[in-house]
Amino acid sequence: MSPITCESRSDASAGFPSRLRQVARRVVASVAAGETRARAGTFNVNVDHETLYIPYRLYYRPDLLRGTLNNACGVDKLIVACLGTRHHDGYLRQQCLSHLLRSEASWTTPYIVQLAGEYVIEIVDDVAAGIVVRNASSLAAFARENPDYLATLGRRVTSYWNVYHRRAYPNRNDYPGSKVMACLLDTLG
Repeated sequence: MSPITCESRSDASAGFPSRLRQVARRVVASVAAGETRARAGTFNVNVDHETLYIPYRLYYRPDLLRGTLNNACGVDKLIVACLGTRHHDGYLRQQCLSHLLRSEASWTTPYIVQLAGEYVIEIVDDVAAGIVVRNASSLAAFARENPDYLATLGRRVTSYWNVYHRRAYPNRNDYPGSKVMACLLDTLG
């Protein structure tokens, strides 16, 4: 498969707040080299009253993304980690999630929360363990700004529980994705 040209590559930097967009464009350009497949759609969330268009799946070269993640620091590292949570490789998603769970930056929240609605149980477990120690007011602000998104995520969590994880978690409330949803909804009071 041949790499996608810069002209046809979608702008993953739209998944970051405008104050970080210039840095995000630079970081995206550094990890998108050699991309062999266009990103697969976006989902929209609001963060600090700004709509972000976050890639659903990215197909960056795993070795390039990992190398950039390992060598980056500060905001650059967080941006790479956010992009990595959208990668098609589940091991890479989990590695990038571990970096985000150590950050309190509110703009990373949708990248973390989205993983609760996916099928890899080890990642959903990590989100459930990490979400409870995040800043409650930041989570509440995210939840208040995104009721439609949370409703969709809640349906996705229930669907994955029902199809893939019901035997391991007969009580839906014990499923890690359900715990994430309960944590988010609890912040609303």
